[in-house]
Amino acid sequence: MIQIAIYGKGGIGKSTVSANLSAALSDLKKQVLQVGCDPKHDSTRLLLRGANIPTVLDYMRDTPREKQQLEDLVFEGYGGTACIEAGGPKPGIGCAGRGILSSFEVMKRLGLKASSFDVVLYDVLGDVVCGGFAVPLRKEYADAVFLVTSGEYMALYAANNILWGIRNFEDEMPRVAGIIFNRRGLADEEERVFAFARAVGLPVLASLPRDEVFSQAEKTGKTLAEAFPSSATAGIFRELAVYIDTLEKDRSLLHPANPLEELELEKMILGRQESANKKVSSIVHSNDDTNGTEPCFLCTENVPSAKAPEEVPESPTCAASSRPLLYGCAFSGAATAAFHVTDAATVLHGPRSCAHITGDALACSFLKGGGINTIIDEEKQIPGLYPTDMEEKDVIFGGGKKLEEKMEEAISSGWETVFVVSTCPGGIIGDDINRAISRVKVHFPDIRIILIPVEGVLTGDFSTGLLEGCKRVADLIDPSIKPEKGLFNIIGERSFSLQGEEHFRIVAGLLQKLGYKINCRFLKWTDTHSLQSFKKAEINLLACDDPETRNMEAYLSGRFGLEFFELSFPVGFRESSLWIKTLAARLLPGEDISSLLQEQEELYKEGVEKYTPHLSGKRVLIVSHTEEIGWIMDTIKDMGMEILKVGITFSLFGRGSSGTLSSEDFPVEREYTDEKRLTDVKTLKPDIVLSSYAPSVPEDGVHYDTIPFTPQVGFLSGLELAKRWSTLLRLPVVEGWKYDGGAEN
Repeated sequence: MIQIAIYGKGGIGKSTVSANLSAALSDLKKQVLQVGCDPKHDSTRLLLRGANIPTVLDYMRDTPREKQQLEDLVFEGYGGTACIEAGGPKPGIGCAGRGILSSFEVMKRLGLKASSFDVVLYDVLGDVVCGGFAVPLRKEYADAVFLVTSGEYMALYAANNILWGIRNFEDEMPRVAGIIFNRRGLADEEERVFAFARAVGLPVLASLPRDEVFSQAEKTGKTLAEAFPSSATAGIFRELAVYIDTLEKDRSLLHPANPLEELELEKMILGRQESANKKVSSIVHSNDDTNGTEPCFLCTENVPSAKAPEEVPESPTCAASSRPLLYGCAFSGAATAAFHVTDAATVLHGPRSCAHITGDALACSFLKGGGINTIIDEEKQIPGLYPTDMEEKDVIFGGGKKLEEKMEEAISSGWETVFVVSTCPGGIIGDDINRAISRVKVHFPDIRIILIPVEGVLTGDFSTGLLEGCKRVADLIDPSIKPEKGLFNIIGERSFSLQGEEHFRIVAGLLQKLGYKINCRFLKWTDTHSLQSFKKAEINLLACDDPETRNMEAYLSGRFGLEFFELSFPVGFRESSLWIKTLAARLLPGEDISSLLQEQEELYKEGVEKYTPHLSGKRVLIVSHTEEIGWIMDTIKDMGMEILKVGITFSLFGRGSSGTLSSEDFPVEREYTDEKRLTDVKTLKPDIVLSSYAPSVPEDGVHYDTIPFTPQVGFLSGLELAKRWSTLLRLPVVEGWKYDGGAEN
């Protein structure tokens, strides 16, 4: 048994060659299976007297899996040949390459065995354009590959490209049979083909004339073996069939793939001495004549100021080189942004797994964070997530119809604003989401449908998607509204922080004492009404000071001309005191806030007095991934504890400028490692080690506590840790589970 793949440029005559070759093989009493691997599904037409047969992909799409059977896909053609057509999606929709993969998987699952035939012939679409169409090149499918070409440059270019594809799959066994020369009647055509054959080390196995007999046979829907068996051209196919019979017995006739480099091919066929490609330098001009640099219109730093929503560039944001590496994909980030608009639905266009992972994380965040307390009816509700649940057939045939149906489902459920977010598969196969939205808008013209233009990891990481989502949510902001006294917005709260709601309540409580109320949280548990009124706020506060939040600040201030307070949410007593004083001086100049500061100071001193008896004199080793730990050191000193050393470890999430701690009265060691920590625990003998992460194997004789990645904000942040340390240090270091004293209240 031998399996053969017929490859060549699209339109070069592969299907005609394949069908006539199968017919000639059947005349040699060979049991032949021909598999058409082209969306046009016309490979076997001449074997079936012009009939079209159901394709594997159509059958897979329309027939339930449990009812599928091989007999429905295999049809008998001329001379008893077995015929199968893989099929494919409509032009411009879906992924035909994925379709080939799926077709082979279906045929294998339904029990098709190549060993049941003498010859299996695969007629494959055009060139090796993607992994799907390269399936027949794999060793398990193709023992021998025939290249069909004419003397045209692009036909030879395709043949050379196929050789590159074969090399990717070829091991120690050569698999190229040779070239089938299908003449087009061009000048010097024979010279070109034979020159190419010599250069790549392949024989020209057959030379097919430009013969009218082909078109006459095709008019009757027959092969030459059936319509004109005595013709000279039919004889060429019989000779080729005999060669295949010999090849089946003697694989030493096969040749390795030795493709030419592109310039070498051009020189041979076109006579070029060098590439004609030249870089066009006049397309992009620099606006900066002083340094010759070109502005990056993709970066958020260059966002145009105070533009209306429709005028803002749709380009994705460049990742700043200083930004730490983040995980997740842009789909998840964009879905997170849309999810926090409580009176909007979000259609997740992608596979069920993508929607489940993101949806599960959002639902957990919602539940653990205390849910949503809506302004309208004070009821908790989870915003609607509508996954399209793309399946394999949607990747092959396109998921546009399913996307339309899911948008209509969301609208029918009462949502008046719908966001649409896409995963990688939709982008890879080129689903036209804008067209799907336009079709739905025809029936629901009053509904807001907003596309967030991301395509999973193809667009970038989580932070990229989150920013793109925030940009599209910002389309709901009314730019004409003027600020009003006494209102504030919060920008950039962490989406998955379990303490996020507590942080918001602390900050909102402090601002309430200054006479200010919340206007909008961008973007955390807000609604379209709050978003429309976003510009009512007199001041905008940043929840975090990180690159992602600063990018959001740059975008919003550039687009809407917003005013931001320069300090982010404070952590610790001293930082909070500075924060509230600076904010009051800006919002309420001349107003006395000493009573507020005194109230917070009394609460803090009360906590210090409570925990100092248990902590005073205790020795501390700090291991942190960031130097922004002033609030922790303040707490340690206020409790009368001693800092032995601070070690700064490497972390993708660490930030803070070097030298921040250099003036302190304890040693600071950067590039700190686990090995150094082990040594310091033994030599310095701390009572407690405060670390950004818990060691996998804690050392005996010392207590450990973690430094929170997202610490509590406000004046009393340090007291939360002091409470933990107080309880921890009263437990025995060894076998602490035996302690029965309970926790400190």
